[in-house]
Amino acid sequence: MATATAQPQAAPKKGDAKAAPVLRPFFPGTLDLETHTYVKTGTLTTQQIPLDTFYPKTNGYLADLWVEMTAVSAGNSANTAFNEDFPFRAMATFQLSDTGGQPILGPMTGWELMVFVKWGGFSFSDDPRDSQTYQAVTGTGGTGGSFSWILQVPVQFVAKEPLGVLPNTNSNNSYAVDITISTLAQIYSVAPTAAPTYTVKVYQDSYRQSSGKDAQKNQTVTTPPGLGAVLYLRRNTMDLATGMVDEEISQQEGSYRTLHFVLRDSNSSRQQGDTDWPDPAVVYFNNDVPYDRTKNYWIRRMERAYGYTATVNTANGRDYGHFVLPFITDGGLKAGSEARYRYLSVSAADTLGFRGTIGGSGTHKLTTMFSFVRPPGGNIKGLTAR
Repeated sequence: MATATAQPQAAPKKGDAKAAPVLRPFFPGTLDLETHTYVKTGTLTTQQIPLDTFYPKTNGYLADLWVEMTAVSAGNSANTAFNEDFPFRAMATFQLSDTGGQPILGPMTGWELMVFVKWGGFSFSDDPRDSQTYQAVTGTGGTGGSFSWILQVPVQFVAKEPLGVLPNTNSNNSYAVDITISTLAQIYSVAPTAAPTYTVKVYQDSYRQSSGKDAQKNQTVTTPPGLGAVLYLRRNTMDLATGMVDEEISQQEGSYRTLHFVLRDSNSSRQQGDTDWPDPAVVYFNNDVPYDRTKNYWIRRMERAYGYTATVNTANGRDYGHFVLPFITDGGLKAGSEARYRYLSVSAADTLGFRGTIGGSGTHKLTTMFSFVRPPGGNIKGLTAR
């Protein structure tokens, strides 16, 4: 099967000894590598805790990262409770930077990373709450305030090709991961009797440099297709008064996979932001209005694309105040089954805006998260077969 970006190769003509051999894809000549090289432990405090920078091991092509965070509370007697966005926002900031120190993914909070992954169409099971590894203990029990979660940090955005992997072979020119831990007051509305201890682990998935041959010595492609394509995540936040708003969004240049909107009220509540969400809400692009949606219609379209139909703010349910536009539905029934022809291509000359009437009172904050790809050499054809 041809890769998404590989052009079909003609079969050698009979008797033509100089015809190039038909190469097999990248995967048969490489090997999956899973590496666990980073563990940090400590105790949650009244101050944020910046962890030591993690430099992924240079072993081929970086495919994905995983962040696991666990907090263990003991001897608790307080009626513990978490603030909104937690326990995921116990990771106050996350950033993956390129070899020149420029951000690729982030900076973002742990909650923003969670919704980026959950609604990004990266795997079969994207909701980290829907996992045996997820825990968030509230109440007066001895372990009240304990929590645990594992979040995938996608680098490749189409695993079957793979597209988006980063060449990672020079230990003197490494990618970098920076994580900061939140304070006790940020994590808990009622903190445990004694501060919990935390453990943060980072794992990486990679592909070994190709040998150029499969197990039977057939020649293979030696580099992943579309090498040079990079998945980014950016965000911007604007203050919006209650009532009618019509605002241009500071867009990012690239091919958009998903576009996320998060509304919070004057107390930073997503739950109230969900209540105050414009009904209808309009997203306009240049002179077109491609999206003009009532709240319920938007929710139903998200359910159909992702299958998250459980109670809001629970496992496999939508998230308060969060509405997403996926451009990754042109390859199958579920968002993430993408052929990459439906990406929304946005340049600096384009106008992207948001319009609607915000309910409630006071000043709200609208955060826009842009998940986008910059194709190899700037040519969007490098992401597809044609």
